[in-house]
Amino acid sequence: FSWSSLAFAQDGNMPNPAKNFIVVYSLGSSWDKDKPAHEQKYFNEHSAHLSALRKSRQIELGGRYGELGMIILKVKDEAEAESLIMNDVAIKNKLFKAEIREFNTFYKGCVK
Repeated sequence: FSWSSLAFAQDGNMPNPAKNFIVVYSLGSSWDKDKPAHEQKYFNEHSAHLSALRKSRQIELGGRYGELGMIILKVKDEAEAESLIMNDVAIKNKLFKAEIREFNTFYKGCVK
């Protein structure tokens, strides 16, 4: 805490720092269990969407564990996180479900 940050906040001139959000992906109702991932409808579009987020440096980290996937987004607020994730054609068409939660780090490391 600093008094100068309080003054900036009251004036409305303080920059809005980016926040981290965890997105956990699980299989949606349109996932065909008889097909591998690369043959699923909308899977290639989903991969392209995540690739664009990586290139724009909005994805800090990502990976899979079991049947779940997870990314950490760095965006200005929850509305932006929701917009980016929910506009994915694979989410819209229920290939995947996504749960978005704010992620606050308390140990220094590779996620800033």
